[in-house]
Amino acid sequence: MALVVQGMKTAVTGTDADSIGHGLGRLGQAPVVVDGDELDLIEVMERGGTLGLVHIGPGEAKAMHAYADQCRDLGLEFSADPGDLEGEEAVEFLTGAKFLVTSQDRYHLLQATTGLSDHELLERVRVRVTTLDQDGVEIAGHDVDRIRVPSARAREVIDPAGGREAFAAGLLAGLGWGMGLRRAAEVGGLLTAIASETVGPQGYAINPVEFVQRLEQSYGPAAAAEASAYLLPD
Repeated sequence: MALVVQGMKTAVTGTDADSIGHGLGRLGQAPVVVDGDELDLIEVMERGGTLGLVHIGPGEAKAMHAYADQCRDLGLEFSADPGDLEGEEAVEFLTGAKFLVTSQDRYHLLQATTGLSDHELLERVRVRVTTLDQDGVEIAGHDVDRIRVPSARAREVIDPAGGREAFAAGLLAGLGWGMGLRRAAEVGGLLTAIASETVGPQGYAINPVEFVQRLEQSYGPAAAAEASAYLLPD
C-alpha cells in the first residue's frame, strides 16, 4: 500500500533544520524552518499557514517533546528523528509519529535502550525509514510492504558529513510532492549522493534537468518521469 501525504507544507525543527531546509529549498519547496526557541506551532501556522507535516529533528529534549506533544494535540502529522534520546524518553517522543527516520546505528540503539522489538516499535509509529549507509534505505510499516531502496550513484565522495540531512530533505520533498515512500526515498538517496560530492551540509546546488537525469541513472525511467513532473513542470 502506498502511503503519501498530498500537497503538504512542511516544517522542520531541530539543530539540523537549516540544512534540511536548504535541501528542500534546492528542490523547489518553501519549508517552514522553526527556530529552536520558538515552541508554539500555533503561532508558526498563524504566520505560515497550515502544516501538512512537521519533521522534528534532534535538539534539546524539552523542545522535541514540546513539538511532538503539540502535533498530537493539534492532530498534525509528524516525522520523528529521536537523535540521542534513549529509553522511555525516546518512546514517549516518537509515539504517534507518522514516520520514524533514523540511521541503522541509531535504530539499533533505540531498540537496545527501549527493549522494544522492531514489531513493538512499529506499533507506536506508522512507518520507519532507516538509512543503511552504503546499503541504501529500508522502509517498513504495518500498512506498507517492506521496501529496500539502494544507494544512488555518487560521482565522487568528497564529504559525506551532510548525508543524513540531505536524505531527510529529499525524503520530505518527495512526500511533499505527494510521492509514495519508495519514490520519496529515491529522491532522498540521490540528494544524499549529491551532497557527498561537495564540502559541508549546505554546499551543494541542484540543476533540475541533471537531477532528473541522475534519478534515471540510479533508479530508472519511472522515478525520473515522476520527479520531472515536479522539477520540470514546463
